[in-house]
Amino acid sequence: MKRNRLVGALVALLTGFGLVAVATAPAEAQTRSRTGYTQVVVAPEVYSLIAGAGITPAPIEGAKAAPFRDTLSASFPITGYTLGKLRIRHSGGLSLTAGSSTISLKNFNIDLGRLRVSAEVSGSIGNVGRADLFTIGFSDRLRYGAVRLRLTATAAGALNSTFGVDAFSAGDTFGYATPKPFSRF
Repeated sequence: MKRNRLVGALVALLTGFGLVAVATAPAEAQTRSRTGYTQVVVAPEVYSLIAGAGITPAPIEGAKAAPFRDTLSASFPITGYTLGKLRIRHSGGLSLTAGSSTISLKNFNIDLGRLRVSAEVSGSIGNVGRADLFTIGFSDRLRYGAVRLRLTATAAGALNSTFGVDAFSAGDTFGYATPKPFSRF
């Protein structure tokens, strides 16, 4: 029941942004291209942890990053969406580097049907391919974003092993996201 309410709320949110529209065409024909971007704000406590561990985030392949309040904001261009699968596709990404250790995350997909965010993952851990990084939930800090991003076990394990820390756990809040489909990137 809670999952259905969350999906309903997210669809309503994205409908309000104009990203999801009511359509009568078959799902396969409902793939659209869009402009705009999704803003991701790293939770301030996570940003402090990352900076304290000597991990440096940097935008890659067309993404943008800048200081935001007491943390970091990254923006990823929206390249399209699929109505039938409730999926928003992005280009660009983010690298996390400490010394010779790095993780690159790019081409994010927000999958509202599964309440997951995935990306192509590579770096010191090798070329992993597409992996689920975050689960999506209601935001508890709307000033940072419309939805909360919580680490999956896969993402937490990759961060811990790559950077030699034990600071990340599955279910921890990593940050917040807000799709902005008709905004200038």
